[in-house]
Amino acid sequence: MAADALGVRMAHLEGAYERIDKRLGSVEERLGAVEREVRALRTELLARMDRQFFWVLGLLIVSIFSPFAGRIIGH
Repeated sequence: MAADALGVRMAHLEGAYERIDKRLGSVEERLGAVEREVRALRTELLARMDRQFFWVLGLLIVSIFSPFAGRIIGH
């Protein structure tokens, strides 16, 4: 009788572990999807920052050399 109760308890625990395993697998998949989205967003943001940096750098260079160009052309 005690062995039957132990078997029932063990079966219940095994079922609970299987459900936990499925839930953790689901969480792992969703976390992987979020990680892929974050990486894609990071890549996109870095590309945009690179483009904006080069625009700002170009404008800075033009603003520094434009007075010299005006003097050269004026003479």
